[in-house]
Amino acid sequence: MTFLLIALGLLVTLLMAAATVATLVWNAETERRMMESADLDRTAGVPVFARLDVQLLRARWGQRLVALLAGAGLPTWSPSLFLAAAAASAAVAGLIVLPLFGWATAAIAVLVVAVGARRWLDRRRKQRVDRFVAQLPELARLLANGASAGLAVRRSLELAAEEMTEPAASEVAQVGAEMAVGRSMRDALAGLSQRLPSRELSVLVQTLTIQGRSGGELVTALSGIGATLEERRRLRREVATATMGAQFSGYTVIFLAFGAVALMNAFSPGVVDEMITNLVGQVVLLVATGLFVGGYFLVRRLARVEV
Repeated sequence: MTFLLIALGLLVTLLMAAATVATLVWNAETERRMMESADLDRTAGVPVFARLDVQLLRARWGQRLVALLAGAGLPTWSPSLFLAAAAASAAVAGLIVLPLFGWATAAIAVLVVAVGARRWLDRRRKQRVDRFVAQLPELARLLANGASAGLAVRRSLELAAEEMTEPAASEVAQVGAEMAVGRSMRDALAGLSQRLPSRELSVLVQTLTIQGRSGGELVTALSGIGATLEERRRLRREVATATMGAQFSGYTVIFLAFGAVALMNAFSPGVVDEMITNLVGQVVLLVATGLFVGGYFLVRRLARVEV
């Protein structure tokens, strides 16, 4: 009997040791993956861009660019390489347009490509934010179910990441992984808000932060947030449908501006260059640019509805 008790005790000890080792290995692997995803020296692939990435991260605008890339679903992209590619594309566009339409149109082409690269990133992140916001009610319900079952927030986040689809799956998994390697819940959630900025996410983050710091009825709070977010999602969809025509009109105004310049050079090559060197032409171009820009922002302002 004593031998059986000793054997049973050794077996339990062995199982506990194996579970501990497995947990440590899993945490180490998670930390390694996080470091690989954040290590720009490995993702850049080119030493010069790796050094530039380090310099960019020291600047505030560089950090915003990294957050913008991560929010757009491109966390492994090198920010300096992206800037170099955008600058090269703008230069190529200018060189192509220059012999056809002159210096003025070439400068506009460079500006369009440069602004278009930023707008592409913004639009990609906005689409990803919209998809994530649409998943927030489900995330709140999963977290509420985990809290009602007595699970910690980190464990609830890990289970939610397994149940949800992209982009919530990877973003929530990253928050759980950061907490697993010792980062506070507040900092991990703040990083999520920086990558995917939205009012709905800010409400959920503040609720989790406050409840985790001061305690309270987390299940009730998350259940209420889930219902509220579901109503906001329906309202946002209705507003987006109602203002789609006005938003398209704003982009049409900008397209007409660039199209008018291109047509002027096509019918009379070099006319815009002559207008730039002439006082009357400069005034006309300045007034026309102001009207087009003013019309664009006016249409955008009229179509903007805060929800």
